[in-house]
Amino acid sequence: MGLLLLVGALQACTGIKLGYNNGVNLAAWWLDGHIDFSKAQSQQVREDLRQLQVRHRQHDLPDYAQTLRQAQALVTHDLDAEQVCAVGTTLRGYFEALLVEAEPAATNLLQTLTPAQITHLEGKYAKTNAEYRSDWLALTPAAMHQKRYDKALDRAEMVYGRIDAAQKALIRQQVEQSRFDPQLVQTERLRRQTDTLETLRQLQHDTATVADTRNAVRGLMERSVHSPQPGYRTYAQALALQDCQGIAVVHNSTTAKQREAAVRWLAGYEQTLRELSAQR
Repeated sequence: MGLLLLVGALQACTGIKLGYNNGVNLAAWWLDGHIDFSKAQSQQVREDLRQLQVRHRQHDLPDYAQTLRQAQALVTHDLDAEQVCAVGTTLRGYFEALLVEAEPAATNLLQTLTPAQITHLEGKYAKTNAEYRSDWLALTPAAMHQKRYDKALDRAEMVYGRIDAAQKALIRQQVEQSRFDPQLVQTERLRRQTDTLETLRQLQHDTATVADTRNAVRGLMERSVHSPQPGYRTYAQALALQDCQGIAVVHNSTTAKQREAAVRWLAGYEQTLRELSAQR
């Protein structure tokens, strides 16, 4: 988590603008692929997403931009794990707030789902699970480390520019010592999927009211963000702390020139978010 988590969420500045301004269409397309909307559902989902985006643009993007402004001051100095994790906590807070804002739209959609659409979602889960097995579970430990190293190096170079040999060795060391366990991640993914399917089918069986559906949505979101499995929570917390420590170690190895590059990178995204927020 932390500063480099921003890298995974952001693409080129022009890509952010294009993606955000087409966010309603992209989100509706993604959801349709999972559920297979009727015409009426598609229209309602697009309107709900449009309203959600209007609020997000006006009220949330300025907060995101301010976080990027604060991060610019941080990266000019050495960091410790606590500082990095604090940024990660802020980012998770934004994500959880967005889930709360999406509750009404999710409630509207869940009230209209058919048994066939829930079965369609189950089939989509099966496809993504097969992809995950191929992408991660089928890899040897050495191949998994190389894949994660390549991704980490790409993110670091996006932020800091050219990474030297000693820094590459640090990144590789962090990857090889990481607690990351793709099987534990897969187990949690399957738990969430089962939870979702069972909740959706129970709502249909009980002929749920709006309040019932809203509570079910809230519960699903809560269990998605905060796993009810103590073992997984312990794993996720330990992994997050280790990531924070690793990010701090790599950052503290950077030169003044690399930190200047990081400031420019963050400033570019800050400006982009402020421009998006100002659009109507």
